[in-house]
Amino acid sequence: MWRMVSDRIRSPGFAGFEALPVGSDPVSFSWVLMAWASIERHILVFHSNWFATARSRFFFHYLPLTICIVWPIIFYSLTLLILPCDYPFYYNKRQCGRYTCIYLVNWVGLCDSIVNYIIPALVVVIFSVALLARVIYHKYQIHQRVTWRNYKKLVAQLLPISALYLCLLFPPMTLYAAYSTGLPRTVAPDYFSDGVFFWFWIILFTPFASVTSLPDLQTKCRRSFPFRRATRAIAPQTLTMNRLQTQQVGTIARSVHTRTLNK
Repeated sequence: MWRMVSDRIRSPGFAGFEALPVGSDPVSFSWVLMAWASIERHILVFHSNWFATARSRFFFHYLPLTICIVWPIIFYSLTLLILPCDYPFYYNKRQCGRYTCIYLVNWVGLCDSIVNYIIPALVVVIFSVALLARVIYHKYQIHQRVTWRNYKKLVAQLLPISALYLCLLFPPMTLYAAYSTGLPRTVAPDYFSDGVFFWFWIILFTPFASVTSLPDLQTKCRRSFPFRRATRAIAPQTLTMNRLQTQQVGTIARSVHTRTLNK
């Protein structure tokens, strides 16, 4: 029984079926989705009226999201299942080593590196920095004072995300594109093989970069994790003496009236 199952698993048909989730893997389309999110921030901040109608929401929100999800599935399905490849199957590797077929075909690798990795990384960095500059310039145009304390959360969210994509995704994918254009693959092979796995750190650290923009985050964390006992602040208080003075005046008047009657 185990032999029959093992033979079926180690078949080209099963290997092709296992390679198909490369396009549907969240890692594959997360870069494209993040690039569109960087563009959509500009629409939400400066052109929010574009989402006023259902038709505009479809064209500026739902349709781009659908394209960002469907495009990697179509691309990797065509390149992994339809494109002829003489590279043997390695059943002990991820997707049975079928991603090497994209890596070894120069024009496919060039398209994969530029469209799916380099352009999204550049879009995230450029549009994130441009959003910060655009907000500050808008304040300058309407002659308002730029207070950096008000933009602390915006900077804390945009700059770490831009740094992640610029440092972890852009360099190895640039080397990937250079390999596809004819650069010898003996140039920095160790860095490329290790850098391919750097993008998983981007997915891991992006939520931590985004959570800094949440309102009242520090207060909520202190309430959830009370590491120290809350101390009550003692401050002087001002008491109003109007009622007391009125009572004193009434008491004095009654005593004077009583003395007058006694006389």
